[in-house]
Amino acid sequence: MIINLYTNQMQLKLTFKLMALLGAILFISSCSDDDEEEMVPMSFANSDYQSAYEFTLGDTLVINQEIQNIPLNTSFSWVMGETVIATTKNVEYILGEAGTFAIEFNAKADNDSLFRAYQLTVNDPYELYFRPKTESSSEYISEIIEYKPAPGQFINDAYGTMEAAAKIVGGKSDLLSLGAWGGYVVFTFDHTIENQEDAKDFVVYGNAMNGLSEPGIVQVSFDGNGNGLPDDAWYELAGSAHDAETTLLDYATTYTNPGEHADVPWVDNRDTSGSVLVSSYHAQNYYPLFIEEQEEVTFSGTKVSPTINSNGFVSIDALEWGYVDNFDAEYSTYGGNALEIDWAVDADGNVVDLKGIDFVKVYSGVQENAGWLGEVSTEIKGASDLSMIN
Repeated sequence: MIINLYTNQMQLKLTFKLMALLGAILFISSCSDDDEEEMVPMSFANSDYQSAYEFTLGDTLVINQEIQNIPLNTSFSWVMGETVIATTKNVEYILGEAGTFAIEFNAKADNDSLFRAYQLTVNDPYELYFRPKTESSSEYISEIIEYKPAPGQFINDAYGTMEAAAKIVGGKSDLLSLGAWGGYVVFTFDHTIENQEDAKDFVVYGNAMNGLSEPGIVQVSFDGNGNGLPDDAWYELAGSAHDAETTLLDYATTYTNPGEHADVPWVDNRDTSGSVLVSSYHAQNYYPLFIEEQEEVTFSGTKVSPTINSNGFVSIDALEWGYVDNFDAEYSTYGGNALEIDWAVDADGNVVDLKGIDFVKVYSGVQENAGWLGEVSTEIKGASDLSMIN
């Protein structure tokens, strides 16, 4: 009887243990099944993707990834060559080097990961669109692309017409006036002007004299899209006065057509107003009558302020370097103003590395009346590629 009771107790304990063990197994199994159901792996929304890209130097690479089921602790990386260019799910990266590159994308969580590979080709527009000199190339301007002068005493007269602009092509003996501040001309050559190392690159001829400078500002552009039009980025050649306290960047002036031989009123974006004053020596309307804007016209750019001496005989001092129609120290040597492409800066004042240029813009840089001389107006007589002269 005692033995049977003991045996029954043992069997009962064993049964309880087996039931507890079975319950634990079932619980663990249930939890495991729940975890497996909740743990859905990451995946790309689309299995097909663009794996090869082609860009031009300076473009921005943009790839947006569509990923499903991203865990909270997921890290991302974009690696180009050996360089991590982004640590975000999507990438937006400015391409500053030409060549062919492998790009890897990784998304990593504790127990999950995703990977994709890309190939990127970055073309140098200079290699694509550089126009070399040939035996028939000219050192001089080959084409006037645009002529839009500001009002001035020579505008609509001998030195301020579309015919006068055409005459500075192919030489350096005829004269073109750009009028008061902001008036400009855009021209090109029959080849790309190369940026020569440690040397001046091109010269713009003017009619400056000692004591009579009318500084014009120069901008340059490379045909980065190869379409033959000056619709790429423009960069200003930062001359000696570019950072002077008297220089105004982001300057703009609007001139209003008086409709007759009368002072031409202007107002600028600094709440200053004035007029381009007429004289009896030039009896025509000073406002350019051949441009599209016949009621008013606005110019924008940089305004410089050379010293104007008006005690008796009027004179205008030259700026040190980097301007056109400006009697600087090298003016007599070159017969004009020799300029370097390396002086180019962007809108933020950062130096720009240009291998060459296709387009040149010259605009009047001074907004002043110089007594009996009238408005200070830049004049040019042509331009030359210095690599074809030296």
